[in-house]
This record gives sequence, C-alpha cells and structure tokens, in this order.
Amino acid sequence: MKRWLLSLLLILLFIQPASSHKFYTSMTQMEYNNKTKSVEIIMNVFWDDLEVTLSKKYKKQIHIHDAEFDTFLKNYLQQVFQLKNSRSQLKAFQFIGKEIKGDTMSIYLEIPLPEGLNNSELQQAVLINDFEGQTNIVNLINGKAHKTLVFKEGEVKKKISI
Repeated sequence: MKRWLLSLLLILLFIQPASSHKFYTSMTQMEYNNKTKSVEIIMNVFWDDLEVTLSKKYKKQIHIHDAEFDTFLKNYLQQVFQLKNSRSQLKAFQFIGKEIKGDTMSIYLEIPLPEGLNNSELQQAVLINDFEGQTNIVNLINGKAHKTLVFKEGEVKKKISI
C-alpha cells in the first residue's frame, strides 16, 4: 500500500502542469554509495515554485535561465537542505548540477559521509516556508534497506535510522 501511494504521488507530481498544480510536493532520493562513502542525491521540484521562492528570498526576479540562478539555488539549498552526521557535524554538499524536465527540475547533489547514513539527521525544508501544504518526501536507500521520510511544516528535521 505504501509503495502504491508513493507511486501515485510521483505520477501526480510529474503530470500536473506547473501553472495549475494545486498541491506542493517535492521528491528526493538519497542513496548511500559504499564505494565512494558518499550520499548521492536527486531532488525533484517544480521549477516555477523555486523561481517564486528564490525571487522572494533575494528580493528580485529570478528565473531558471538566469546566469546566476545556480548560485542563488546553491545558497538557498545550503540553508534548507542539510545533513548532519552521527556526531551532529554539518556535512557540506557538492552541487553536481541540475536538469529541467518539463515542469520539474532535478537537482543533483553529493555529500561525502564516510561514517554512513545511520544516526545522521536530515533537514529537508525546501519550499516549506513559501507554500502552504508543501510536503517533501525523501526516499532513503542504504544497500538493500529502504526507508521513506515525510517532511512538512513543523517537521523539517528527522533522524535517519536505516
């Protein structure tokens, strides 16, 4: 049932036109790579929502095709998407890039994490302050273990035990 609901949410996320979507959800996949000892991240969001949030935050119109968009995006993500290791040390992400797919944007990040994902803490507050009802779903993969976390207003930080 849980997988079915998650699949339905994914489908709805990507078929809704950006100009009229009535619910606000992002999907993030975080997979631990044992070879590189890092977390590989793909975050999928509606790019028009990102434009609204970044424009509001930086008090100027920001569009996805602007030359400085990536700089604004990285600065914003550093504040709202954070991973602390099991010793509560903030781990910086490496911005790999982004890709626009229709109404959505895939953002690719990597976080070196030699100690592994277990007992770390994740903050996933992307878009939560700007869109009522924003929900951020994070699928965690650590070897054969899978776990899904849901972040929303008032619940933007969670411990990871996987």
